[in-house]
Amino acid sequence: MGQPPPSERALVAALDRYERLIEVGVGRRPDVARALADRGREVVAIDVEVSEAARDASTEPRPSSAGSLRVVAADVTALATADDDRSTRDALGPDANAEGGADASKAAAGVDAVYARNLPAELQRPTVALAERLDAACLFTTLGFEEPVVDVRRRSGESGTVVYVAR
Repeated sequence: MGQPPPSERALVAALDRYERLIEVGVGRRPDVARALADRGREVVAIDVEVSEAARDASTEPRPSSAGSLRVVAADVTALATADDDRSTRDALGPDANAEGGADASKAAAGVDAVYARNLPAELQRPTVALAERLDAACLFTTLGFEEPVVDVRRRSGESGTVVYVAR
């Protein structure tokens, strides 16, 4: 496996201080979630439809010192507007595609950060809202040609990649 692209390295570096994370919109590119799990972090990666690549990444063997990666079919918009925290915990709990079997009540408890890579403008507000509901940090990168539509601080990495911090 080659060196990850600069944008992935910048996001992993920015997220390295957090222990429990949720990735929004993992899609077919679970590299950031995998890298964080390999660094000992607990990651729940969500998307409206779980890809085979994400599912495969969640079942890869990890050293005993490594963290965990679970993938869950969930919609960030629904999670951000759920009526109560139990709905969020239930949605982030284990499902047929999830690695491990963590208790659903612990899935959303204690989340330190919600993040996304290449987050399109239409998902920025719900992603920030989910982070606010969980009292978690929110970091993301954009598609590159879009500016954030939410209030952010910009963090520029060595590679020139900008990681946006919304909370």
